[in-house]
Amino acid sequence: MAGTITLWVFGLLCFVVAFAKEAASGAGISLPGPKSGGARVGVVAVGILALILGTAIRPQGGTPAEPAPAAGAAVSPQGAAAPGAATAAAGAGTTATAAPARPAPSPTGLAVVWTGQVGIPFEGGIDLDLTPPGRHPGFPQGIYATGFSSTEAVLRDEIQMDHDTFGLWTGQAPPSGPACADWAASHAGDSVHVKAGSLVCLRTPGGRTALIKVDSIAPADYQVEATVTLWAG
Repeated sequence: MAGTITLWVFGLLCFVVAFAKEAASGAGISLPGPKSGGARVGVVAVGILALILGTAIRPQGGTPAEPAPAAGAAVSPQGAAAPGAATAAAGAGTTATAAPARPAPSPTGLAVVWTGQVGIPFEGGIDLDLTPPGRHPGFPQGIYATGFSSTEAVLRDEIQMDHDTFGLWTGQAPPSGPACADWAASHAGDSVHVKAGSLVCLRTPGGRTALIKVDSIAPADYQVEATVTLWAG
């Protein structure tokens, strides 16, 4: 804006200088200025050019535009770049990328509702939705033992409208509740061959997860002795 005013003042002074000498001479006053008509025209032309240049460089809107913040710089609610944000963006030298989200933690465990020893018989079966597990009143429900040999037996589901699903655990250590639930869901079957030391993961019709650890096979009694842990879910 200062440059515009300077050019305008200079242009007006050129007009004053071009015509003041002639006006002053008529009043008997001697002032410096162009002596010939051609020189006067030259001074006027310079004044006009100064006025045109001053108008051309005059800022539009009256308020200088603020420089845009650097790319990637944080902007405060008032519109100014947050302190240090532009510096950090310039110093990085590369496009910033968001850090990958951490995976959600896996379940730490399920609530144990019961643990203890049971006998899984040949007749009647045992219902693991009961607490403690036992024969279902009225009709067979749950799992039973069959196919006995001196060292092995077969655990089977008492087939009803809803039935248990289970699979033989093959891991080195006993599974947690969530691991046992996943195993039963992905290895769903209605029978499994077991021997002493076998671990079986089971999902009941009522939504419980059970880990059956076979303690012994009793072919003479047509029964499998086992330690059972029940989780609610």
